[in-house]
Amino acid sequence: MSQKVVSTRTIGTTEVTITYHSPLTKGRKIFGGIVPYDFVVEGKEYAWRAGSNNRTSIIFSHDVSINGNPLKAGEYGLVVLVSKDQWTFVFSSDLSWGAFQYDQANDVLRVPVAVKKVPHQEWLSYDFIEPQAEQFDIRLRWEEVSAAFTVSTHVNTNILADLYAKADKSARDYRVLAVETLVADPSQVDQALKYLEEAMARIDSMEVRRQQGERFSITVMKADLLIQKGEVKRGEKMKQTAINEAEGFNMYYYGLNTLMVKGDKKEAYQLLQENIQKHEHQWQGYLALGEYYLHEGDQKQVVANFKKAYELTPENWKNYARYLYLQNKLVLERS
Repeated sequence: MSQKVVSTRTIGTTEVTITYHSPLTKGRKIFGGIVPYDFVVEGKEYAWRAGSNNRTSIIFSHDVSINGNPLKAGEYGLVVLVSKDQWTFVFSSDLSWGAFQYDQANDVLRVPVAVKKVPHQEWLSYDFIEPQAEQFDIRLRWEEVSAAFTVSTHVNTNILADLYAKADKSARDYRVLAVETLVADPSQVDQALKYLEEAMARIDSMEVRRQQGERFSITVMKADLLIQKGEVKRGEKMKQTAINEAEGFNMYYYGLNTLMVKGDKKEAYQLLQENIQKHEHQWQGYLALGEYYLHEGDQKQVVANFKKAYELTPENWKNYARYLYLQNKLVLERS
């Protein structure tokens, strides 16, 4: 019996889920055999269900494009029209069992793709391959044949749409709205600042343990936007106050973000060193410095800082810190 497979992959906040049954070849000739080429009789096309048992289905949680062709969010039956050198993937509104009742009138989108010859694979599979920031390919492979199509979507647009539609937005939601608004249009500084004000107004409704980190993130972003608007003194004073009051993972993330995202090694190093001086008993500071040196390729300093972090780590983080220290110590000893 063919095994049922449910496979999901995400692009940003977009989920793509394929449900299919995976048959085996069992020595049979599949394509050009039990799956005929160009199966058209008296003008009627007969599609392959692209699996076995139930018709293969695919669900998109947001609007997507398939090989550049727009397709609305929703669930589709997936069938294939098979030729020797080209397949046509058909996204159908019909989700009925099998493909025996296939009717072209239910087609929502047809996508022709070239087929490739590949080493024999006994079982049918759908694989998510070639991942990029806003797309991946879905490859159907069976016997000695594979064919793939590309699924793409606009991550920023989807995030904004989901947040706009959310009725009860949290402080984090408004902060993310500010971030994604600027991603979509960097000139929308004033709108982003309004979202940050909304975020700050909702801080007290958050879990107490998350309030400090969220307040720090909102304040630093607001300070940067004020500087961008020309309110330099106000923005710099706000940022410096936030940094002076920051501790724990706040400076860990901010310092490494300065390094990884902004690419400013000098500022990142200065921030992390100053944080160590102010909070010499906080393990997250040494953890951040270890990550900094890991990025810089200085394995001795990586080990030294991870060792210090491990020594200061509270019991609930001990295993994590110990693993990082011992792993990197081993790398150093074997280099």
